[in-house]
Amino acid sequence: MATVLDGSAYADNVPQLAPQVAEVPRSTFQFDFEFEKKILAEADRDSQNWSKFAVESQSSKTAPSTSSVGSTGDPVVDKYVASGLGREAVSLAVLNYGDNPTKVREFVKGYNLLREMGFSSKNVAEALAMYDNDTDKALAYFLNSSS
Repeated sequence: MATVLDGSAYADNVPQLAPQVAEVPRSTFQFDFEFEKKILAEADRDSQNWSKFAVESQSSKTAPSTSSVGSTGDPVVDKYVASGLGREAVSLAVLNYGDNPTKVREFVKGYNLLREMGFSSKNVAEALAMYDNDTDKALAYFLNSSS
């Protein structure tokens, strides 16, 4: 019985460990945690302003498409882009509504929302123009259309 209590009876049943594997090389990738640091700093403040992160996110998403949409020399478009709106959406809004701040901002808001849902830029612009920036009607149009 003593052999059962001290574990020697089980010595033959213990699996052998694999030989040590060579050390895995460390990654040399440099991580950039600036965005995370900004979020943590904002969370520590008494009055948080989370909307500025959405604007930064939108700007970074639309920045690569700058060269493909409209001219960058349009002062009306540049004015709205400088206020934090995406160039692609602003270019289309100014094309449809001119320098009308209310209409441009409504269009950009609806445009971004519908684009995030996966609808194409051309279709979103057409639907918003057709329904005077009414995002709900534009969405219903997409959901009810066969294409």
